[in-house]
Amino acid sequence: MAVNESLAGSNEEIDRVSAIKATKLGWNLVVGVVRLYELPNQWISKDATSIKMVLQDQNGDRIHCSIGRTHVGMFKSLFRENEIYAMRNFIVQNNSKPPRTTAHKFKLSFYVKTEAAVLRNSKIPFAPFNFFPYYDIEPMPGHVDQFLI
Repeated sequence: MAVNESLAGSNEEIDRVSAIKATKLGWNLVVGVVRLYELPNQWISKDATSIKMVLQDQNGDRIHCSIGRTHVGMFKSLFRENEIYAMRNFIVQNNSKPPRTTAHKFKLSFYVKTEAAVLRNSKIPFAPFNFFPYYDIEPMPGHVDQFLI
């Protein structure tokens, strides 16, 4: 079920992204979509083979989320960047294969029982970028720092 209006007004406890582990499916999140991108179908340009998102909770913790081909139609028109959503019921998987969009150990995947609803009047501190001072950025291995003064 893609949109469930009762989800937005639910009195269930909200989980933190940092607490997500692979021990259960019933996570309840209130998150903002920091980044959203579709992987296109190589044969049909208007179709997406999957949707990828970076989600952020009110504490600034982030997690990668995927919607596979079989569920894209259920959720494609719902999600937008910089919007806040209530979501629940995910498959939790290890986040070890590149490319990794977040530092979180796990990632979320939507399945047939995943529910999501837009929270139009919700306000959470939402910062789509994490800036670092230039000197705190480590050089990539194998690159020479000859141009740094």
